[in-house]
This record gives sequence, structure tokens and C-alpha cells, in this order.
Amino acid sequence: MAVVGILAVPNKLNAQQQPEPRTRILFLLDASGSMTNTWGTNSNESKWASAKKILSEIVDSLAGDPDVELALRVYGHLYSPTQRNCEDTRLEVGFSRNSASYIKTKLAQIKPKGITPISNSLTKAAGDFPKLPGRHIIILMTDGIESCEGDPCEIAKMLETNGIVLKHFVIGFGIQDFESKVFDCVGTNFNVQDETSFKSALNLIMNRILNQTTLQVELLDENKKPLETDINMSFYSAQHHVLQYNLYHTLNTNNRPDTLHLDPVTDYDLVLHTIPQIRLDNIILKHNEHNVIKINAAQGLINYSVQGNLTDPGLVNRLKCIVRDSKTKQIIHVQNLGTSEKYLKGTYDLELLTLPRQYHYGVNVSQAKPQQISITAPGLLNVIKKAEIIGGLFVTNKDGKLEKILELASDTKTENIALQPGSYTLVYRLKNNSSMHTTKTAVIEIRSGESQNINPF
Repeated sequence: MAVVGILAVPNKLNAQQQPEPRTRILFLLDASGSMTNTWGTNSNESKWASAKKILSEIVDSLAGDPDVELALRVYGHLYSPTQRNCEDTRLEVGFSRNSASYIKTKLAQIKPKGITPISNSLTKAAGDFPKLPGRHIIILMTDGIESCEGDPCEIAKMLETNGIVLKHFVIGFGIQDFESKVFDCVGTNFNVQDETSFKSALNLIMNRILNQTTLQVELLDENKKPLETDINMSFYSAQHHVLQYNLYHTLNTNNRPDTLHLDPVTDYDLVLHTIPQIRLDNIILKHNEHNVIKINAAQGLINYSVQGNLTDPGLVNRLKCIVRDSKTKQIIHVQNLGTSEKYLKGTYDLELLTLPRQYHYGVNVSQAKPQQISITAPGLLNVIKKAEIIGGLFVTNKDGKLEKILELASDTKTENIALQPGSYTLVYRLKNNSSMHTTKTAVIEIRSGESQNINPF
């Protein structure tokens, strides 16, 4: 379904905000030998010197924040490149609210020298976070791709799926474009070309992590009014499709969509559990602003009912209605008899699981008028067998030809068959009879809400 748009407006709402969870940021820093290289021909500054300087400034700025804990894991700094040690990774400073000075001291002491074991470093990072509630975030900084056997994408997905890490960010230091794309599956990816752009990227990430945002989801009816509601909404992380929030949409006391406080660190995929579903992928919320998403979600009703009395109450669960999208012919729902269901505005094909089947094509569902779909209460035919028979039930179609609607179960002594009112032909013979000429025929009249028995032999 079409999305009208995403807007960002100044946050002037006074919606109550939940207490902020503890934010833990792990800086996962490349100290491989290539980090001693300069940014390029226009700079005499090494990538390592820039990383130390900018990272020290960042941790200094966060030192007084009681809701933020920082840690530093470094890789590629313990062994020479000739040793190619894929275990070359170590947590240099663990999480605490007073870790900023320790991180700065460690950055001053470390000298780049080795290779780039990114996957192993991400794996070890799983144990760096305490098993406590909070927002756990990894900022991976590297000037190269994986040096060892391993798949950073799979490790990143595992960390997020298992709830260890909320979000990964990747900052590539002057990586070639085709190499930078390798990290798109890890997290939000920045490829910086100099110290200035590195500082800008890191500040942007920190602002996104530490600032707040609010969101309204406006579900538009046929008149483009945001009055559709009571729909379940699932927000997944866009990177690895891990469920983050599962909420029922509601309107507040002013008849406006309620305001949500979502974590702006994550990009979201939104699924509205309408029939059929509405998906909106890769929602990027503007931090420190009030965001509004407008979605066309006009709905209408299909009422599926029965006229008359059912001989067997259990038929309610058997006489279902299969609903298909008229364009794609895909099944989107199976509706029970005696229920009303909401569907998105559109055109549907219905198959009613009566005997014989009933079909309604091109059913237009709109907000203005519910669609009334009904069946006549079936009658019940009880086939009582004294011996095993082979047979089937037939109807005469509009061309005057027999059309089989049911094959009898040869090994069942009694069958109870719900049939729509009308005339049927039963054709059968004894199962063990070797002559086709013993085939018999019986014409049966079925009346709504009535039960009748037939004894073939």
C-alpha cells in the first residue's frame, strides 16, 4: 500500500517519556599496521593519529554523563603482520561510568602493527557487555576488510538477534568503495576520507545515539483522515529484521494518533498487521525531532454469515471462506463462518468451502459499506455403509454434465457430509465387486438445515 510520506516537525509535544536505559558504547578500533598510513596526498596526519585524537575528544565529552558507559576493544595491535594472528584482539578498557580517562591513556600507549581480525573481534565483543538491561551499541572503526576467515555480517546479525547488541555502526577509514559495501550488512556504514569527515561521522553517530525522538503513525482512511486505528504494528530493525517494538495503534483523547518514543539509533522496518499486511522498510527517524509517518490504511468489512440453522454446530469451523487478492491471486486470509473481518480497501476473490464450492469474484471492499457474504445453511447427508463401497457425489452443471464434488471414503462405515441445498447424484458400487455393471445410482434431494440417511446396500 502507498505511503503518503514521512515528515519531521519540531517536537512540541509534552508526551510522557519513559526513563532512559543505560547506554553502553563499545569502540571497536582497528590498530593494524595500515593505520599508520596517512589519509592521502593532501594530509600528513596518519589515520591512527586522527583516531586517537577524535576518539579522545568524544570520550572526554561523555565523561560526565551518568547514563553512558564506554569501553574500548582494539584489534591488530598485539602481533606483527608476519605472524598473521587471527586472535589479535583484546578488551583494553571495560565498561564503567569512569572509563574515559582510561580509554585516553590506552589510546596513547597503543602502537598499530598487525592484521585485521574483524569477525573474531566482533565475536569476542559479545562478552564485553554486561548481562544487564541497556542499550548496547558497537562502533566499529577500520581501514580495511577482514584479514581472517570469518563473516562479520553473520557475527553482527547473531549479536543483534540474540539481544546482545542493539545496533552496529561502521566507520571505514578511506576504504575503496567496493570494499566499503562489504560492511553494509554489518550496520550503518560511513566511509570517511579525511580527519574532518571522520569527526563529522562520529559526531553524527553520537548525536543519534544520545538524542531522543518521537513518532506518530497516521493511518489514513478513505478521506485521508488519520482515523484508522486498533491495528497491531511491529517495528523491526532494518539491518537484521529483529523485532524491537510490538504495539497496538491507538488514538489519544484528542482523537489523534498516540505518540511513540522510539530509539533513534535504529533504522526500522514497519509491519502493519492488516489484511493484507502493509510493509514500510528502512524508516530513518530524525533524532531530536517529532517524526510523522502517513500511511494509506483505509479498511472495510466482509461479513461472512449463514442463513438458517446449522444441523451441526461444528460446521462453523469447516465452512471457511478463502480470501485472495484479485490481482495476484495469492491467499491473504481464511475467514471463519459467522465472523466480520477488516480488509484493506481493494478487490478480492472469495472461495467458500461449502459443498459444492461457491465463488465470489471481484468483491470490492470499501470503508463506506460492509460486504455481506452469506451461505444458505447446508443439509446433512449421512451415508451409512454395511460394506465397503467405492463412490462419489455429483452435481449436474449448467451444461447438463455431471461434475464430481466428493469422493466417498471407502474404509469409513459412516460419513456425515454437509451439502448445500439442491439435487445430487450418488454413484457407487461394492469395493470388492469385480463387475462394473454392478454400479448403482441414487438421486438425493438436500434441504437446508435437515439431516437424512442413505443406506447404499
